[in-house]
Amino acid sequence: MESKSLVLSLLLAFLLVGAGFSLVAMDSTTTDEQDETVIPDEGSNGAVNTPPSVLADAVLSMDWTGMNATVSGFVTDEAPQNTSLSVRVLDDEFAELNAYNITPAANGAWTIETSLHNPGDWIVELIAVDDAQQSSETLLIELFIVAPLEEQMSLTFRWDEPVENDTEGTISGLLLHQFPRSCTIEYHPLGQSPALLVSGAVNNSTGAYSIVFDTESHNTEGDLVSECGLFTESDLTVRVVLPMPPEPVGDEDGDAVLDDADECPNTPQGEPVYSTGCSDSETDDDEDGVMNHMDACSDTPLNETVDSNGCSQTQLDDDEDGVNNAVDLCPATPTSEVADATGCSPSQLDTDGDSVNDALDQCPNTPAGTAVGADGCPLPDWSHEDSFLCLDGQGAWAKDLNGDGNSYTANTRGDGQEGGGGGSGPWFQCEVSVSFTSTSMQINSNAIPNHNWLSAYAANADEQSESFTIALEPVNDTNGGHSSTNCPAANGAYECAPDRGPVGVAVNGVPIFGPEEGPGGDAVALEFLYFNEDRQPIDLGYCGAHNGPSGVHYHYDAMCQFWDDPNGETIVNYDYTDLDPTQHSPIIGWAFDGYPIYGMYTWDDNGQVTAKKSSYEVERTSEGGDQGYNGIDDWNYVSGLGDLDQCNGRFGSTPEYPEGTYYYVSTPISASTKTVVDTDSQTVPMIGFPYFLLCYHGEADMSNADAGGPPGGGPPGGFGAQVLYTNAPDMTDQPSDVGDVFWDFSWLWITLLGAGFMFRTRD
Repeated sequence: MESKSLVLSLLLAFLLVGAGFSLVAMDSTTTDEQDETVIPDEGSNGAVNTPPSVLADAVLSMDWTGMNATVSGFVTDEAPQNTSLSVRVLDDEFAELNAYNITPAANGAWTIETSLHNPGDWIVELIAVDDAQQSSETLLIELFIVAPLEEQMSLTFRWDEPVENDTEGTISGLLLHQFPRSCTIEYHPLGQSPALLVSGAVNNSTGAYSIVFDTESHNTEGDLVSECGLFTESDLTVRVVLPMPPEPVGDEDGDAVLDDADECPNTPQGEPVYSTGCSDSETDDDEDGVMNHMDACSDTPLNETVDSNGCSQTQLDDDEDGVNNAVDLCPATPTSEVADATGCSPSQLDTDGDSVNDALDQCPNTPAGTAVGADGCPLPDWSHEDSFLCLDGQGAWAKDLNGDGNSYTANTRGDGQEGGGGGSGPWFQCEVSVSFTSTSMQINSNAIPNHNWLSAYAANADEQSESFTIALEPVNDTNGGHSSTNCPAANGAYECAPDRGPVGVAVNGVPIFGPEEGPGGDAVALEFLYFNEDRQPIDLGYCGAHNGPSGVHYHYDAMCQFWDDPNGETIVNYDYTDLDPTQHSPIIGWAFDGYPIYGMYTWDDNGQVTAKKSSYEVERTSEGGDQGYNGIDDWNYVSGLGDLDQCNGRFGSTPEYPEGTYYYVSTPISASTKTVVDTDSQTVPMIGFPYFLLCYHGEADMSNADAGGPPGGGPPGGFGAQVLYTNAPDMTDQPSDVGDVFWDFSWLWITLLGAGFMFRTRD
């Protein structure tokens, strides 16, 4: 019997040990299912040598100055100074005129002085080759040199008849043209051989001329023939009759026109006359009240008022900007500036009426009445604290909508009703406090949104105690050398943000998470039906916010913090397309490096509000990817595709930072034109991965990733690898901890103990 008793005892021990092993195994399994940390695939941190690019304006138009035209731009490459820039100047039939080879500066800048200086149009062809013999795409620049506007010439003249005992007389005067050096003048004696024409001497600077000829051999009646123009020729022919002593009989004024034909019988002595017998001092061709010899504008339109020089405002251009005084709204345009049709240059215009001219205005569309600085940008009347919601116990009451018209288990935590109800859920009040040191702001919150949310599978959200330290003056990360596991496109230049834990904090105090979900896939791509999740059920809830072990957090969007639906709908109906696309988005959160996170609508480089687009696109199933099933690994960054860089940010002016800052953008859209066939067999557009940010442009304080507790566990509020929910959609029947598991196996213990007792009795 002792032998049998021993066998039964051993059997009982074996069953007890086996039961314990099952308990431990189940506990281990549960832990594995609730630990999001995955071992990333090994990736290469090596730099990729990309071909160079040549940057320059595609069209260059410059006014003629007589100087050689220059072309400048930049070469982008890993080492621009090691590239060779090949330049060819071609005519309009693409025949080569000149060729150059230059080396850009260390920053990629280059400048070429061509041999082109006359008006015309040419093509400049540029190709860069780096030290790996990789060539850039050919860049063609259209170069235009615009000829100046040359007006019709005019002239004045006087006659100095030969002095006594001399036969040489002199015609002198001024050739009026903006380029006197281009002018010539000749005297053609009437009815005589062309061999007797006389060329005048012209002063290239003033246009003064003189023509000396012998009155014995040359007829004193003839034509003054003049021409002017560098590129646009104008000519003028004037018939003159030059009086000569002795005066002929019947010519009382001695102008060589007999009195019976002389319309001006009292011509002053020595003044040359027209065939009418009238001199310039007696003639007013344009009938403006100013005689020809004083009239600098000989063709004034009828009925226009003129000045003492015989010029009306339509004929004058005092500031020489190409717009006559009559329509010139800016009469003192600087000579080096180009005016518009109203005669105003950028330094004279103030389009937005902020008292800063357009040439200096860095914010050209400032709303009326906004106080601006010397650069025309709004003066910030703002502090970091102004960006936060739910301050000083004034936060909105919000409800966990689990069990409210859906299949989830209702939340029994929180107050029983809005405004306090003594418990039993599901109402909460958003609470945020902010304090400052000289270098940082300390944010404390209960991680409750200022809007209703849906906990989804991870039910029973509750208040947390979270704290974050955010730098007031971000410092750009220039050190590099980081792991690129979770942000391959950064190539080690920037620190990767956590793939599943918090990457920043929303202005309502709710943590902002990375793009991946517990099993390792892209939580947002799953929400948009990019793939089927066969590891754990995932549901983001409304506005991309749901609950996890450390409380409510955002994976996506978060712009609903400021949403006020124009149709009076609820958060259940929220969609980013209801946001006002004409207004600059507010700050919706802060990244752990201190840079702000804005909503999708921000200013572009021209001050216009536009929707910013991500530069990422998913590697589709047809391209060998899993469309988000592998999380970050299934997305590719395409430089220049969208508005945002590899970290999902950009540099630019914002209402809070009119001088410009680096900032991240929460955008739901991508610039990729590719589409995806979702799990409903619908063709859908690309979404805006990584939704918030993927790496830190600045030096991040990563202690924030553990705000409220140690990574992977600890008291409420702790972050790290986040478990969203268990394998069963309905959590009401699931054990909540190891103690629950123990008691769920109590029947096994009782059975084993009873069996042992029976066997001992038989003994």
